[in-house]
Amino acid sequence: MSAPAVIDPFAEVQAQTRRHRADHHCGAYTYQAGSLLGFVAAAVDATQIVEVGTALGYTALWLAHGSSRAHVWTIEMDPMHVQLARQNFDAADVGHRVKVLEGLAEDLVSGLERGGFDLAFFDGFEPSLSLFASLRELLRPGGVLVAGNLTLAVDDVAHELDDQRRWLTHSLGETGLCVKR
Repeated sequence: MSAPAVIDPFAEVQAQTRRHRADHHCGAYTYQAGSLLGFVAAAVDATQIVEVGTALGYTALWLAHGSSRAHVWTIEMDPMHVQLARQNFDAADVGHRVKVLEGLAEDLVSGLERGGFDLAFFDGFEPSLSLFASLRELLRPGGVLVAGNLTLAVDDVAHELDDQRRWLTHSLGETGLCVKR
């Protein structure tokens, strides 16, 4: 028996992101496992989600798709990406549930409600220990962190996510699935 094919309702946004990156030589990459994010959002029945690294909105769309009750706060530092992501959210009719915060994640996460988030997704550039500590503070007990780009992380981030007193972590290559204890 073969695995069922995953239908990607946001494949065009992923393709748009690739074209944009090629045309503008920027850092807009799409996380390849969008359906995983939708699955996790549905599994935890997320109502409040925070994302670091919007690009053109592919992953935020999957997060909102996975949990139709969720409000997604997504952080992006590139003004052009913010504009394009907002257009994509409006086109998918989720603009009322997905709010793009423009600026540096390190500056913006402190303004969000601590302990009020069910799910956090990191897909920015190189993960930092201070940003992961801030994301952990945003999560409720039992909340989930999906951490991408872990192959770019320095050792202190890996040690943090391996701390079984603080996290229950499962590795999927460059991605960590981490439940806050």
